[in-house]
This record gives sequence, structure tokens and C-alpha cells, in this order.
Amino acid sequence: MKHCLPLAFLLAAVSPAVKAQEPGKIVEQYVKASGGAKALSRIQTLSVEGTFTDSEGKAGTYTLDTKLPNRLYTELLVGEHGVIEAYNGKSAWHRASDGTLATLTGPEGMQLESASQFYNSRLLDLKKHKVAVAFIGHAQVKGQDALEVEMTSATGMKRRLFFDPQNHLLVKDAATVGGVNQETYYRDYRAEGGVQVARHIELHRDSASYELRSHASQ
Repeated sequence: MKHCLPLAFLLAAVSPAVKAQEPGKIVEQYVKASGGAKALSRIQTLSVEGTFTDSEGKAGTYTLDTKLPNRLYTELLVGEHGVIEAYNGKSAWHRASDGTLATLTGPEGMQLESASQFYNSRLLDLKKHKVAVAFIGHAQVKGQDALEVEMTSATGMKRRLFFDPQNHLLVKDAATVGGVNQETYYRDYRAEGGVQVARHIELHRDSASYELRSHASQ
């Protein structure tokens, strides 16, 4: 939620240097805080695994796998049921909670392709990937001030990123993925192979929510 006008003026008066930042600078600060471009660029594959409790109190497992240059696989399972979404570098597909498989085309497919690009890029070389960034302004995330940046892919897909102005790490991202509105919150960062990885992830998919405890391997 954006601040009302008087508070926005107050923030501008207190921290004009932060408000005046270019979006590229915010991304650069994130890259440095996450471990640096050199460490991030060495990641060829990344696997994040964990457990979760959904909004109904049911326990399940979570997996997110990425592989350069543009492969993505995500899985939310409760027993034998769950949701799978994937992009194999050429096409996108998903499995619904009832087991139905479908190829995603049109905007839904492009959304998953854009998500794959986001997770694999680590926000490096955005110009090379023809990703535009724009600074939106200050926002509130869990009651704390954050800097909001909007990313737009070459295909027009958008994702909103929210960064902590103090430690420069990502605290939230929001996008429509596979036709589903998705918000992800990040906290409890710890170093994994020289790269900062969030151990606590809160995922919202439309009306469903998941509290994730995770670990990563490269």
C-alpha cells in the first residue's frame, strides 16, 4: 500500500538520497548485498526445498528448481496432491491440484517464461535480457518501509519488487504467474555458498497462502 501524500513528503524530507535513487542503483545495491555479481553469476542451478503449512493447517513440501539459462520448476505438494508449474526453455506447462496437465500458452505461458527469467537472472545483466526497470516509490511491506521497483520483460510481463532500504535485500515480489496472482515475502536471510538466501518464505497464490521454511543448494 502506498503512503498518503503527507507521509510521502515526510519521507522525502527525511531521506531525499534514498527517494532520488535510480532503479538501476537499487538493483545494484541488491546484487552487492546478496553476495556480489561474481558469486551470483557462478550459480548454474539452484534448488530451494522446504516444508510448509497452508492456510488450512495442512503440511506439505515445496520445491523450486532453476537452471541456466531459463528453466524453472516449482512444486507445492500436500500428500499426492498439489500444483506444479514449469518452463523448460521453450514451453510452459502446469499440473493442477486435481492432477490435470496442461500446456500454458498466450499470456499465461509468457508469465511463466518471465518468472523463469527473473529467478535465473539473479537481477544481473537486465539490459542484456531487455528487461526494463522503473522506480515506483516507497511502499509498506509488513509495516516496514520498502523501495518498490517494477520490472517489465521484453514480452511486456511485469513484476513488482520491494527492497529493504537498509540492507538492500528483497523483501517481497509480486506478479501474475500462469494466470495466478502471486505475492512472495522473504525474510531470515542467511549465507549459502556466499549468497544470501531467505530461509523463511511466505507465499500467497490468489486466496491460498503458505508459510515456507526452506534451505537452498547450488
